[in-house]
Amino acid sequence: MRILALEVITILNAYTQDKELITLLHKTREEIDELKGVQYFCPICEAVVQIKNGRIKIPHFAHYNRSHCPFATDGETQEHLFLKEMFAAWCESEGLAYELEKYLPEINQRPDLLIGKIAVEFQCSPLSLSRLTERSKNYRDNGYQVVWICGKKILRDFNSLTELAKNLCYYSENIGFYLWAADWQKKELSLYFHLEEDWKKRVYSAKKTWPLFTDFLLKIIHFPVTAVLHHYREYQVGQLISAYYDELNKKLCKREEQVRLIQSQLYNNHFHILQLPYWFYYPGLHIFCCVGSDMLLKLIVWKWVQFFDQNVFLPDELKASLMAELAKSIELFYDFPNISLGSIQKYCFEQLLRRLVHCQHLIKTSKGWKVDAGENEYCVADIHKWLKSIEKKRVISATPHQNMIL
Repeated sequence: MRILALEVITILNAYTQDKELITLLHKTREEIDELKGVQYFCPICEAVVQIKNGRIKIPHFAHYNRSHCPFATDGETQEHLFLKEMFAAWCESEGLAYELEKYLPEINQRPDLLIGKIAVEFQCSPLSLSRLTERSKNYRDNGYQVVWICGKKILRDFNSLTELAKNLCYYSENIGFYLWAADWQKKELSLYFHLEEDWKKRVYSAKKTWPLFTDFLLKIIHFPVTAVLHHYREYQVGQLISAYYDELNKKLCKREEQVRLIQSQLYNNHFHILQLPYWFYYPGLHIFCCVGSDMLLKLIVWKWVQFFDQNVFLPDELKASLMAELAKSIELFYDFPNISLGSIQKYCFEQLLRRLVHCQHLIKTSKGWKVDAGENEYCVADIHKWLKSIEKKRVISATPHQNMIL
């Protein structure tokens, strides 16, 4: 389900008639009261704006009713306003040059905070995915790096990710998929990294937190690509796969739509969802970049395995061949506005390669990698016997990405 757009922005800067830029940031309410009586103009549409200096919200400039300014609204959340104020204060404490609410006419966008070519956006309210994609692309195409930071409402429940939160993710080979978040009440910036999901889309993550003003802001922003950080996570893979298989059986009996649609595509390829080669269920972790179930991607790769059964590939040939299959499957991936398609495909290739090796469908030989399809189909009794044999198996997941089975 797509999230409806609800973009709310409050103006903290305005111009006087003499083109002097006035900011309300870091001023006391008494100092702001003294600014009243002068006419101020919106820095974007140049319409007249008024000072709002109430006792509940942070003081700001607001458009009059029926304004046609694309950024005219008086509904920005207190959280959003405080985050802008705190991060601006953070920049000032470091002597870091920044611009608050700088309007960029070439892309008709106004980042909350602009530090050189880094645009910082605090996302505290729902936003349509089409708008998120458009804004991220506009920044990228015009040479800006955009850093989306989630507010508390976007990450209210971190047991699972909303569609918006999923699309706000970034990716680094050092720390895997990651997501920025800020807590305006605790005054801290957090990085959730090594993000993974199991078959039920339950989220697993590591977390690193910086209290505001305790380190250099730009150093933190660059942390995902500069850090040498190793993180390990252990899964009871036998339990995960058994629960996954049981759930597929239940949903198939109940004729749930998602499972029924997957089964129909499997059936068209002469498969049954409960009698697949073991590789389809392994390791009970969802390939993070796949929309919905990752079984359809595995089906495409399995057809590749069947076609090249007993063939031997050199490493570069193997990568090129599998990457070609992934290039045909981009409709199965999230858009990820802040991650390149090449990075997504590389991540998928590495995940699939390891799983094929663990399940012995790729076997290392003196001449390269041998493809071995093995059995094409198993009966339910065979699968239950296999599940019994792996019930105590564990998988270690790590960043930088390297998995091992124990």
